[in-house]
Amino acid sequence: MPDPRPRAVAPQSDPRGRRLVAGAAALLAVTAAASGPIAPGGRATAEAPETPVALAVSCAPAQVRVALPTRAPLLDWSENIGFDAAGDVWIARSLRSVVEKYDRDGNVVASVAVSSPGAVRLGPDGLMYATFGNSPASGLSGGGGVLRFDPSAATPTPEVFVSGLGQPNGAAFAADGTLYVADTGSNTVVRIRPDGTVDTDWTARARTALAAQGAGADGIVVSDGLLYVTLLESPDARVVAMPIDDPAHTTVAVDLAAAPLSGPLLPDDLAIGRDGLLYIATGTGQLVRADPVSHTNCTLLSSQPLTSVAFSPTDDRTLLLGTEGGDALKAHYS
Repeated sequence: MPDPRPRAVAPQSDPRGRRLVAGAAALLAVTAAASGPIAPGGRATAEAPETPVALAVSCAPAQVRVALPTRAPLLDWSENIGFDAAGDVWIARSLRSVVEKYDRDGNVVASVAVSSPGAVRLGPDGLMYATFGNSPASGLSGGGGVLRFDPSAATPTPEVFVSGLGQPNGAAFAADGTLYVADTGSNTVVRIRPDGTVDTDWTARARTALAAQGAGADGIVVSDGLLYVTLLESPDARVVAMPIDDPAHTTVAVDLAAAPLSGPLLPDDLAIGRDGLLYIATGTGQLVRADPVSHTNCTLLSSQPLTSVAFSPTDDRTLLLGTEGGDALKAHYS
């Protein structure tokens, strides 16, 4: 199996009906903070045993502020964030079934109707791809899929790239143009060829592999022949490493619950930094840095319940974070 440490940035993820009640409760606790800059809430794992392996990842508190404030708390649920080739931000608003484009001044300059959108990703062809049907109802009916559209158009017109999926959530492109989609409802990774056809055999093997690891496939990134997938519903808050060439040999990259973080964790979206570490947004409000080689992790910040994480295209130490409340937060770490 190849060295599971990522070597390149591959920014990558979703509302769930089962999280709305918890998200609303958490939102009430942070409403005041959401109206202005949020004080740094990072916390290193100081309570962890002082062993060499525990020091493999360290976290100084990240600085965080509201970059794009919500216009309608909770209804504006910012499910996922992506950047187009021009560096403009696209945010998936799942509860409003729209994906919105923001300019550098924070103004909405374009929108695309997408039913319950999940991930929004820049494709190798310069088009933006958005998963749709990211809801439990879609998971039961098989009404999910992936749309694509031209992000530079004044009025982008979406077209269906693939349909017939369950509850497509996170998405990531490999270098060869293959699209991998985390299907939360069926707990699998769907492999979609560049022509829009699904590799059903590979997808079935991925489903079997994930069943042995946990439930709720959610966020996904690609690096060096591996897929890193978060399992939202796993009791260990697990992130797995799945070899693309052999999904049956999926292993644990990191169990976030193994570290002394407060409360149950809900690992959602994730991204890969140039430092070779994973950056994971959790539904309980932590931004976690994890090393898939040493299987250790620590907390960069604690804030609003988080849904997604994407690296700035111009600064590899700055992240844009989606939240259940609707704000987009900007976090910078040293």
